Amino acid sequence: MKFSIITLGCKVNAYESQYYAGQLEELGYEQVSPDQACDICIINTCTVTNTAASKSRQKIHYAKRMNPNALCVVVGCFVQFASEDERKALDADLVIGAKQKNELVNLIQKALKDHEKIDVVNEVTQFKDFEAMPVHCFESMHRAFLKVQDGCNQFCSYCAIPFARGRERSLNHEQVIQIAKDLCDKGHTEIVLTGIHTGRYDDGEYDLAKLMKALLENTPDSVYYRISSIEITEVSDALIALMKENPRMCHHLHIPVQSACNETLRRMNRPYTIEEFKEKINYIRSCIPDISISTDVIAGFVQESDEEFETTYENLAELELSFFHVFPYSKRNGTKASTLKGEINGKVAKARVARLLELSNACRERDMKRFNPVQVLIERKQDGYYTGYTNQYHSCKILSDTPLSGRITIEWDRIEDGTYYGKKDVVCD
Repeated sequence: MKFSIITLGCKVNAYESQYYAGQLEELGYEQVSPDQACDICIINTCTVTNTAASKSRQKIHYAKRMNPNALCVVVGCFVQFASEDERKALDADLVIGAKQKNELVNLIQKALKDHEKIDVVNEVTQFKDFEAMPVHCFESMHRAFLKVQDGCNQFCSYCAIPFARGRERSLNHEQVIQIAKDLCDKGHTEIVLTGIHTGRYDDGEYDLAKLMKALLENTPDSVYYRISSIEITEVSDALIALMKENPRMCHHLHIPVQSACNETLRRMNRPYTIEEFKEKINYIRSCIPDISISTDVIAGFVQESDEEFETTYENLAELELSFFHVFPYSKRNGTKASTLKGEINGKVAKARVARLLELSNACRERDMKRFNPVQVLIERKQDGYYTGYTNQYHSCKILSDTPLSGRITIEWDRIEDGTYYGKKDVVCD
């Protein structure tokens, strides 16, 4: 039988879709693209904004239209956040929320056998245990992802994730270490720890720093580690010390700021001031001078005045982070921010996004110029170049007449559109 998967939303969703595909392929199912004929259509949904929810509905309708006789499986945040009536209106054959995702294949087989619609969406308050969803092999045979945490207790005013994924929970550290060993055995040389709140990893015995230390001790010296994203309040002294002491910890952190203005941060219900954010960034840099720190920023949040935006812009310019992911604010019904008056005109928000992206480009180039030579993990060959990312998570393209693989050190000769370019004849041993 053939199946397709449509994935919307975050990197955690992408990871989970890879888990679903792997589980089905182990049973002999064949994955095809969503525009091809298949027997099972899986739509892994997102609900972080009204726009994301709308796209999820559109993709569900698209899948049903493309393959009207296929089993329609809808999973993830959108259906977890939706009401029972909204879920019924989707007319899906199998609906799975934020729990029982690791039972998706068994539930598919049950739905195929019984020819009955199944809805296993439960209240998020019932989610107590972490559901292990190990992925043992990735398309890039070098970088792998390992989901160690799920859920969120932070309740930022604009975000639906705590309602869609439930409270924080973590994978047992022994299971994490075993999955990491399996990934190493498959040839992966870089492992990225991921989750909704990776920095709040806590299985009752180990926090994130202790987990990282155990992973470093139990895997080969050739294997490096990254953290996908972490909040400024979660970067502990122990984690900083580990990154400073162990060269296998890549010197890059992605720390979302969302706004660099205190008034905006308060409306967002973010748990820090911009002064506290700056102080911690400066401390991290004092301990690890060659670290690169990137961030997320929301432009045009509810009631964000011109003065507040300028404060954000000036503080971000001062921080000199390595790059920004910039998003225009998008309302999500059911969140506290959706009840606030004072939405920003779309054209104004778009202009603010453009200014921040321009600043981000300047910050990225300045940060990239700090490093030469650079260490690069080669991931693939594309358009004649060997491509990969440096330890500081800057992209790199290398021309070479002979095959390149693994982790190499290279002197770049130019930077173009946020990418290093180099040639094999200046690769450093």
